[in-house]
Amino acid sequence: MKRFSILACAVLIAAVAGLNTFAQDVRTATGLPIPIGAAVIWGQVELKGLSPDEPRPMVFVSLMFNGAQINRVSANDKGYYVFRERARDGASLLVTVGGLDVGSIVITSAGGERYDVSVDWNSIRTTRPPGVVSVRDAYAGRSDENNKLFTRASDAAKAKKNGEAIKLFNELLASDPKDFVAWTEIGSVYFADSKYPDAETSYKKSLGLKSDFMPALMNLGKLYIASKNFAEAVPVLEKAAATEPTSADANHYLGEAYLSTRQGSKAVGVLNEAIRLDPDGKADVHLRLAALYNAANMKDRAALEYKALLEKKPNHADKAKLEKYIKENLK
Repeated sequence: MKRFSILACAVLIAAVAGLNTFAQDVRTATGLPIPIGAAVIWGQVELKGLSPDEPRPMVFVSLMFNGAQINRVSANDKGYYVFRERARDGASLLVTVGGLDVGSIVITSAGGERYDVSVDWNSIRTTRPPGVVSVRDAYAGRSDENNKLFTRASDAAKAKKNGEAIKLFNELLASDPKDFVAWTEIGSVYFADSKYPDAETSYKKSLGLKSDFMPALMNLGKLYIASKNFAEAVPVLEKAAATEPTSADANHYLGEAYLSTRQGSKAVGVLNEAIRLDPDGKADVHLRLAALYNAANMKDRAALEYKALLEKKPNHADKAKLEKYIKENLK
């Protein structure tokens, strides 16, 4: 048992290293399609003080190397996380709970592959960040005159008078180019008009002024997906999911970006998280997971995903086809 640096008051992080485990153990614990014999770094994040009826906060684990993040995954509902990576010197794990970085663990090539973490959830409750103000009011420096322009431009955009909306937003931005909300809004008007280069420029202008502005992050990620620029979408949506871990959309779109860049093992975690956050609204995500498991020849898990979908959508258009697959593969 080892103890590591503390990044949040009264939070204890301990790693259990040097355990000889196998990929089959990881598959059993995490439910992820890890090939037998694959190199992994994995473990469980335990939240001490979390009551049984209390919603579990989002838990992320980042794999760092020489101070740079090289991968980031969410823990499942039992706290398990896994990286398809081999432990190496100079690496560490950064644990984030409820949007707060709570501690780090140094890992080495000789330290084993399993690292279990214990976090005092009671101490974190007192340090959680306050809620976010509405998007419209997120920029506090807007003048009364520009507020009027913002309202007129927003109304024009809602009425699909995009040319008028762009003209009004540009008038506002000429007066105050630091209004990151207006940059995001004009970007969305360009996006609606399929003017992708203008939309990308606008979203980047917004993020240059406020790098964690969630609407700009999400819309830029969606823009890259719409333009099939999936490699660019991944880091943007990773930041969106880190900025707002409870966003089902951020996790969903990040999963789609991972799938489109052939990072299926990463997609599983965030797609499952999207379902957990919005079980009914993200019901169709079960189809994406089923396709992934089917491709990995894990047909029993694919059948479970189809079954979960039909429980939420009993009148699905492909009901007969899905029921046949379930009958053939779920023993």
